[in-house]
Amino acid sequence: MWKRRSVLATGAALSIGTGLASVGAGAAEADVDELPDPDRDPGPNEDWPSHRGDPGHARYVADGHEFDGGALEAAWSVDGAGADSVAVADETVYASTDGGVVALDAADGTVVWENADVDASDPSVAGETVFFTGNEIVALDRSDGSVRWESEFDPEAEIVWQTVAYGGVYVVVGGTLYALEADDGSVRWKKESITAAPYGNEEDEYEFVAATAAANGVIYSVTGAGPIALEPETGTEVWQEGTYVSSSDYTNAIYATSAAVGYDISGSPEVPLHDAQTGESVDIGYGQIAFGEEIHVGGGDNGYGGSSIRGDEYSWGLDVMYTYGQAVISGETVFVYFTRDGGPPDPEWRDYDEELVALNKYDGSEKWALSTDDAPVGSIRAVSGETIYVDHDGELVALREETDTDDQSDESDENDDTDGGNDEGDGSDEGDDQQDGEDDGDAGEDDSDDEDECPCPDDDPADDDGSSGDGESVDDGDVGNGTTGDGDVGNETNAGNETNAGNETDTENDTDADNVPGFTTGGGLLGGALGLEWLRRKAGVDESTGVNEPSE
Repeated sequence: MWKRRSVLATGAALSIGTGLASVGAGAAEADVDELPDPDRDPGPNEDWPSHRGDPGHARYVADGHEFDGGALEAAWSVDGAGADSVAVADETVYASTDGGVVALDAADGTVVWENADVDASDPSVAGETVFFTGNEIVALDRSDGSVRWESEFDPEAEIVWQTVAYGGVYVVVGGTLYALEADDGSVRWKKESITAAPYGNEEDEYEFVAATAAANGVIYSVTGAGPIALEPETGTEVWQEGTYVSSSDYTNAIYATSAAVGYDISGSPEVPLHDAQTGESVDIGYGQIAFGEEIHVGGGDNGYGGSSIRGDEYSWGLDVMYTYGQAVISGETVFVYFTRDGGPPDPEWRDYDEELVALNKYDGSEKWALSTDDAPVGSIRAVSGETIYVDHDGELVALREETDTDDQSDESDENDDTDGGNDEGDGSDEGDDQQDGEDDGDAGEDDSDDEDECPCPDDDPADDDGSSGDGESVDDGDVGNGTTGDGDVGNETNAGNETNAGNETDTENDTDADNVPGFTTGGGLLGGALGLEWLRRKAGVDESTGVNEPSE
């Protein structure tokens, strides 16, 4: 079984501290005429340094790992840390829990620090600081979780989320856009409103009605007059698109990549998409949208699909009415956890329910699907490196592949009698994920899908798509896209995992400070044993662990 931790069992929480420290140099002021500039990266150089991916919040990883669903298994989990978004940077996971905020070692889930005095979520990392949004913006020292600074906004004003980029922290509070200095929280600049004349009407004052996103050297938001791009050092307007909206129309969510800017409309499945460079309208997305450089995906009650941001080169749809998904576009793949919400009972035409699915982003064809019957899958919280972080019944679960190298080492250890060193280490080899026969029934299944089903363009496909939507449901919206992507769900069971007998009684590895089986003293993970325990528990083979089981 995968490792489960209680973050409140690690000792006394850190008390709020004081003091300031720099989180890195701020961005130099740019010539507004040269913005937006796709080469001006908001940083940091990580897959998922903020609560929705990068500071653009588009849930998009340009050059992500291509996962083999048949080899995915739970590496570790943490109780109470899966309900909200997370950030991952420098092999550390930052999350909120029922009892505060926490930093976890990405390798094995051990608690680096926790602070029970901070009630906040939506973490973002910059330099040596991690920022959370609650009733205030809170900046914590990444080394120990102590408070560096905290904002002092009107306690009655709503704060949606912060964006950390270009040496600043950008947040809309009560209709006013603030730019705070990341190192000490002082106000760099603020805008209470803008003057605009949407659709040629008379000029008027319009407040900010959406959160912020950062990309292309600018800060994006939405006012009552439409989307806007601002220079981050001074707040100077770069462009403003005249699209009249009511202040009640928006759910305060905005997303940006080098290609497009999208924002949610309250009570509607539509997500207007605008050109990130000019602000002009380019397309309409739907539901829990995800997009990158070429393609956007999303859906509502009437379907789920993908389309080109510009033109009609790509268009596909799935039969998943009344089924909703929170996607991440990583590399050439859309990763999405589909779950049902309403509609007729168990219709035959519904493709997925409670399954983590990998789709070809160009045509929607299935690469693999992993059911909750086979692994602790759930809504995706992050994709970073070779790990998918999901929420499974309130637990933050790290899903990883078991590698072929581990299998080969295991076979060598058990079958080669002349290899005395390896045989001797069978019971105490701290680095190996030993699981015989793992690939016997799975080899080649997913690789063929990746290579044969991808109608990739001739140019570099890594610059394509992003992703969105933290909610679990959206309103009606007909994606209206064409063909259904049929795929082979060949990876939902991995019978080969049943053959690892050598490491299940290895007590020498149970020396972690939290006394967790399956981990070495150096933090190495015996992923094979964890996956085996998951399968056995689902089959009712071993009920002797004494650890609470996840709800079915």
